[in-house]
Amino acid sequence: MRTDKDSKLLNIYIPALLFAIGFCWKLCFINARDISIDEPYSIFNAQKSVADILRIPAEGEPNPPLFMLLLHFWIKLFGIEALSARFLPLLFNSLTIPFLYFTGKRFFSFWTGIAASALFIFSTYHFYHGLEARTYSLLSLATASSLYFYLGFVQDTANKKALAGLILSNLFLVYSHYFGWYVVFSQFLAGFFYVRSFKMFLRFQVPSIVTVIGFLPMVTIVLKQFRMSSRGTWLEPPNPEDFSREFYFLLNHKEVFNVILYVLCIGLFFAIFMIIKRKWKGFNTGVPVLLIWWLVPYAIMFLISPRLPMFNSRYILFNTIGLFLFIPALVSLLYKKNKYLEPVAGLVIIIFMYIHLRVLPKDFAYREWKKSIEFVKSNENIGSIIVIFPKWTDYMFAYHYDRKLFAGYQEFDQNLVKRRIYRVWGTQDAESVLAANPGSRVIYLQDGGIKPGDEIIRMLDSVYFKPDHRFYPQTINIRIYDPKEKKELP
Repeated sequence: MRTDKDSKLLNIYIPALLFAIGFCWKLCFINARDISIDEPYSIFNAQKSVADILRIPAEGEPNPPLFMLLLHFWIKLFGIEALSARFLPLLFNSLTIPFLYFTGKRFFSFWTGIAASALFIFSTYHFYHGLEARTYSLLSLATASSLYFYLGFVQDTANKKALAGLILSNLFLVYSHYFGWYVVFSQFLAGFFYVRSFKMFLRFQVPSIVTVIGFLPMVTIVLKQFRMSSRGTWLEPPNPEDFSREFYFLLNHKEVFNVILYVLCIGLFFAIFMIIKRKWKGFNTGVPVLLIWWLVPYAIMFLISPRLPMFNSRYILFNTIGLFLFIPALVSLLYKKNKYLEPVAGLVIIIFMYIHLRVLPKDFAYREWKKSIEFVKSNENIGSIIVIFPKWTDYMFAYHYDRKLFAGYQEFDQNLVKRRIYRVWGTQDAESVLAANPGSRVIYLQDGGIKPGDEIIRMLDSVYFKPDHRFYPQTINIRIYDPKEKKELP
């Protein structure tokens, strides 16, 4: 018989401890990296008014507005420094852990909840995206809460709290990222494991129907985005081997995948032995449901990507919610909640996940913006101009160059020009800037190995004298140029 003390341990102390581990550990690294890549874009637009943020998706932003709206109110209170801007996604990331724990514990086994939470905490990708001021941690949280309430709803379709939680989670899903619809579709497929009558089938459609109705204001914007993306995206179509390679990355390393296979094979032999002895009874339909929740979106996104590229680590990250629950749930099913074998098997997988954890590796989305800007400023003079390529690097540059310049979003373009900072699309654009500023020192900053940028460099090398240059990992190339006649002065 379970005592109140046991209940508090399982329902309060353990999930609180798991939350604290995930939150405090990542909090120690919240300033370890410079704000970069897409983070300045989120922060810059979150400064705008609510009405302006709601208009952004219609102006070409590929994501729905929910995260920017939440970040808008957050930075109004706490500012735009890295600590405050990243604290909100860290909170979303950490809240995902208790949902994983309670989903595993309630619908599978206690050790399933522990193992799923640990796999999430020790995930390299979730460590990075949990500290990124973007929507991906919110998408993962919404996926985890949606799964929890979905399993509660199918367990008891009369449970109004589960239904309300599922609908709210689904709305958070589709308003945090359009790929949230893959989760809604997975719910539809998984429902066939539980449908016993047409009346029950209709009841299962209620959450999806309400989600569709709640998303109607975004339909025309989504169709517009789809037409734009069908003409090409920044991603390249995946190679066949990317299907398995990305899967290994989601598990930190191929070796983790191999260990999981060994554990499952041993579990299969154990299950066969128990079946022969007629001690293995029952089958948890939640296990194939978890399989659908991660494998169906993962496979569809890969199959679509040759025509509409979307198979990228950040976009498929939400699939790990189902994956990290599916693995220990399958272990629990095979070992049939054995008092010793189930926790040992889960612990082996967790240990290898931890061994291959890479905390913010420098070969993954790493930029040294602070050092880059220090070099830029050390080479400025009264007549110098700064040329930035590509154009969308402007927010990253401004964030580290001058916070007041970055915060002045209403007159941002005009203020860049006043500060003699020019964003260019290509060589022709750069030539027009140089022609308008004859005799000036040119500080050229290029982020990324983009081909038109190399053409700009060749043009500058042919016209100017280059006294200095720096390259900062992974992609920031800064070159200082003076007019050639200055080289000839005594």
